[in-house]
Amino acid sequence: RSPCRCASQYIKNSTTIMLPISALLIGLIIYHFLHEQFEFSKITRLGYWIIPIFTLYQFGRTFTWSPINGLVLLIIIGFATWIGHYQARHTKIRLEETATTFFRDSEQHEIPIYRKVITAQGGRPYLLGWLMTLGAQFIIEITYLHEHLSWTKINQEFFQEVLADLITFYRFSASGRHTSWTLWALTGGTSLAYTLWLAHRSPAAKQTLFGETMYHHISSEHVD
Repeated sequence: RSPCRCASQYIKNSTTIMLPISALLIGLIIYHFLHEQFEFSKITRLGYWIIPIFTLYQFGRTFTWSPINGLVLLIIIGFATWIGHYQARHTKIRLEETATTFFRDSEQHEIPIYRKVITAQGGRPYLLGWLMTLGAQFIIEITYLHEHLSWTKINQEFFQEVLADLITFYRFSASGRHTSWTLWALTGGTSLAYTLWLAHRSPAAKQTLFGETMYHHISSEHVD
């Protein structure tokens, strides 16, 4: 057998093995993403502000004024405001108190010191809003940017958005794939709207997002 045929067979076998492994890895990442939407996660200023600040900065760099661009921008702002309101309206907020250390009083009793953490759970409404935003992105790419979206590209962009939602800094490293101001406006607008509506509807979230230090005692809060 020639070395070339052996090498070709080896590459073919390796590819056959890698495809199921890649599919399994992608499936696990998507499952983790879906699972995260139903878990309470910590609200931090950095986590909630870094995406809208970065994406709106990119929007400002790429936007050029024209009547049609202004009209499209107004539509995006209206859509982003509605999506952010819908997601924040159904988000559950909790103030969790965890004993991280303690001190002893004069009678040597252990007195716990609690650390207060604001957490949020988006759940199904947040996930639905995320999917509607992704759908709006596809509509913009087809109608405004006149791009051809194959099934492969749709799957690729879906997975990239999953990674960007799970790993904040992935959005920065992959920022080169977004060149249109419309996509920056959509991402930044929905993210900013969700953050502001969350702060507006929940005193606990507002305290964290805007750096207020006074806490109200809130054991569980459902934003209606």
